[in-house]
Amino acid sequence: MHCSCVRENPNLINRSANFNAILRCLVLASILLLLVPTALADNPGTIIKVGVFQSEPLVIIEQRGEVTGPYAYILETIAENEEWELNYIQGSWEENLERLENNEIDILIAVPYSPVSDERYTLTSEGITTIWGIAYTHKGSGISSIKDLRGKRIAVDGSDMFYTDLNASLTSTNTNYQFVEVDSYREVLELVDQKQADVGIVSNLYGDTFEDEYAISRMSLVIAPTEMVFALPKNASIQMVETIDLSVKELKEDAGYISYFPQNSQLTHINTWESPTWLTLTVGIGGGLLLLFIILSFVLKNKVETKTSELNSKNQELEVQVRERLAAEKKLKLYFAQLKHSNELKDLFTDILRHDLINPATVIKGYVEYLLEDEENVQRTTALKAIERNNLKLIEMIENAANLAKLESVEELSFEEMDIGNIIEEVVQNLQPRADEKQIKIEFRPGGDYPAKVNKIIEEVFSNLIANSIKYSSEGTIIEVVVSRWNNNGWKVSIIDEGEGISDHDKPLIFNRFERAGKLNIKGSGLGLAIVKRIVELHEGDVGVKDKPSGKGSVFWVTFHQ
Repeated sequence: MHCSCVRENPNLINRSANFNAILRCLVLASILLLLVPTALADNPGTIIKVGVFQSEPLVIIEQRGEVTGPYAYILETIAENEEWELNYIQGSWEENLERLENNEIDILIAVPYSPVSDERYTLTSEGITTIWGIAYTHKGSGISSIKDLRGKRIAVDGSDMFYTDLNASLTSTNTNYQFVEVDSYREVLELVDQKQADVGIVSNLYGDTFEDEYAISRMSLVIAPTEMVFALPKNASIQMVETIDLSVKELKEDAGYISYFPQNSQLTHINTWESPTWLTLTVGIGGGLLLLFIILSFVLKNKVETKTSELNSKNQELEVQVRERLAAEKKLKLYFAQLKHSNELKDLFTDILRHDLINPATVIKGYVEYLLEDEENVQRTTALKAIERNNLKLIEMIENAANLAKLESVEELSFEEMDIGNIIEEVVQNLQPRADEKQIKIEFRPGGDYPAKVNKIIEEVFSNLIANSIKYSSEGTIIEVVVSRWNNNGWKVSIIDEGEGISDHDKPLIFNRFERAGKLNIKGSGLGLAIVKRIVELHEGDVGVKDKPSGKGSVFWVTFHQ
């Protein structure tokens, strides 16, 4: 369409006519702009309004408002390729869903796929990751399965989808559960760590990232595995959805995706200097002085040549040494890089193996518990309990193997001064219910304070050794825990039981992986004492076992520096 605001007419000089023509063109241009769609997300230079909410580690909103995380990285990569300009709009999960439904935002990131969401919004089909809910409890809580949650305090993020799914599942059982709603996963784990809640529910990705910061234990419980996608308004451009899906697929296939940035270069400027005229006269005087210096240099020539020869010889020797050291350093760096890469691959393999094995095992555990609740047939009940026992053994072995793999990749720990006596008292208190089942008495009589620089993981050493003594001791016996001086600057902790004892042949082997002292009728993974040994080694201590001096039984001992 052509619009001539001022026609080329030399006779037309009326200002009012020109103004009216310009005004008509402006009105016509405004009407044309109203007819153009305001949100063509597939055109270069389009502003895309992106709804974001705090969902660590998928989406992270820093204190200064910067949005980071895997999903932000993926979307920014797509935006760079498509020449989109991203405008992040922060809000809660509920606020972003409402904005998406009202077409106030163009994309919402990190959305769990569900049939309900697929009806209300336009979801991308190419998923990026799968997440699920997991449960944590504080050590010594005695909670290990779904049935143990009855009447317990369960900390949850009030806006979390896993809370919604778990609440619906538990409500159908007509049993009372006490939910404690907070605003973030961080507050959930803090409540469990401080024992202000019995159980906490978070996503598996958040738990894997931050669980080591708290004194908590992961339960064998999987809640609502869900694939994470992008969500767009219901009337979104199909081409935009296909663009996102295609880009995500390409990024997933390109494991070595790297962004390259050009390097800047600078020009070298050469400045020239012209000597002043008075320098010409000075050259004559300087020439005489130079001649004098030349004569003196001939006198010293022999001495200089001798010293130079000696220095050249020394320099050649040093050059050879430097080359040898550089070659050795290069080999060490290469070896270190290969070792680091191998450790990273091992850690990745351990995490993948743990996740891939623990998921079906926990599903089996849940279904077996469900079937046992209503099963009345004795033969079937016996079979189900056998499945349950072996499945629990499998879960324990997977967890212990993963913990041992992590410990083996750690070279040093951070230490703080703690009282070993307080740690042992807490472990004894936590294990007393298990000992009561076999009418076993645990005796620990501290004779004062036992300060030592240790890591909080040392609790697993005492817990493992005392739990082993309970497992292998007969009913009605006594387990004694004694702390004594060691080498004048450390402590020795001894766990004395009245069990069957350990043969001399088995004593050197039991601290190795998957080695057990021939107790075929007692369940166990054979990794517990290997974990104990690794933790003690990281504390630069020692661990061992010997026969009880008087009567039947064994004495497990551990030493630590004060």
